[in-house]
Amino acid sequence: MAADARYEILDGLRGVAALGVLIFHLSIVGAPYTFPRGYLAVDFFFVLSGFVIAHSYTSRLDRLSLLAFFRIRARRIFPLSILGTLVGSSYFLFRLAIQPNSQYTAADVVAGTFFNLFLLPKPWVTAAPTDTIFPTNTPLWSLSFEMAVNLFWAALLYRFRTAFIGSIAVVTAVALAVLTVLHGSADLGATWPTFVGGLLRALFGFCAGMLIWRYRPQPGSLRLPPSFYIAVLLAVLCATPGGALVDVAIVTFVWPLLIYLAICGDGSVARPYLQVLGRISYPLYIVHVPLLLFTVGLLKAARLDQSVSYSIYMMIPICALVAAGLDRYYDQPIRKLLGQPHPSGFITRPSDG
Repeated sequence: MAADARYEILDGLRGVAALGVLIFHLSIVGAPYTFPRGYLAVDFFFVLSGFVIAHSYTSRLDRLSLLAFFRIRARRIFPLSILGTLVGSSYFLFRLAIQPNSQYTAADVVAGTFFNLFLLPKPWVTAAPTDTIFPTNTPLWSLSFEMAVNLFWAALLYRFRTAFIGSIAVVTAVALAVLTVLHGSADLGATWPTFVGGLLRALFGFCAGMLIWRYRPQPGSLRLPPSFYIAVLLAVLCATPGGALVDVAIVTFVWPLLIYLAICGDGSVARPYLQVLGRISYPLYIVHVPLLLFTVGLLKAARLDQSVSYSIYMMIPICALVAAGLDRYYDQPIRKLLGQPHPSGFITRPSDG
């Protein structure tokens, strides 16, 4: 496979998956409950990350120290994760100022923010009914695991033979299946009681992505339009029948297969649209929960929270526009300042992070 092979369909799928997470969370602010399996988009991201990182850095790791690799990943991840943490924390502090009986104390918010700025989970449990390890911006839990697995890969995992990587994938898949059945779903990792499940999700997904890269097919060998892959992704996120075992099947079989098939596709015709979806995916994932929290607060202050229904779907284009603005006017300039050019898409050539 050529080193400059392009995977525009994967760019687009990443953006659609981020939109799926947003729609899943819209129920927080009164929207009808849709995308009931939106939480499984995180597992799609983990598999995709394994493929992207292996594709982008395997040939360079012998020339990169672990510290150098960490710096590259930090320049990619931290500018937006720090912003998302601060925006989320500002909401909770503002809420405390007008409503002292908030679910988190000021000490929890401030101390939790300190840890979360470094993508570290807060190392204590509170009495909050929705207590998470990233209390002011919950989705960051997955970035914490992703960074940890990235470093594990660069330090050791990439050296392992394919058979050993496959063994890790099998063991983590079995362990994840057990925890998923016990928990009732694969929605694991955001809290301390489900922390191990989140680690298994990240490790399995990354290993699956590595295996896909090692056995990657020729791009363009399957002439299916990008809309086919997007439709499959959306159908899975919308799926309601079944229970924990369906989650296991999606995580361990459907997502790896979808990504493998998408690699075979040719997205050149829809390249501009797919790249836009790819560019907004990360900022959208990072900032959508703080934006929804502020929306909740404003609706409650205006006493409109009981009347919200389908109109809340207006948050989809609003969040997408905010994400596009953050990509262009915040993330790109900061990465340029830090010496890391912003790629035209998430997965365009091995030099892209």
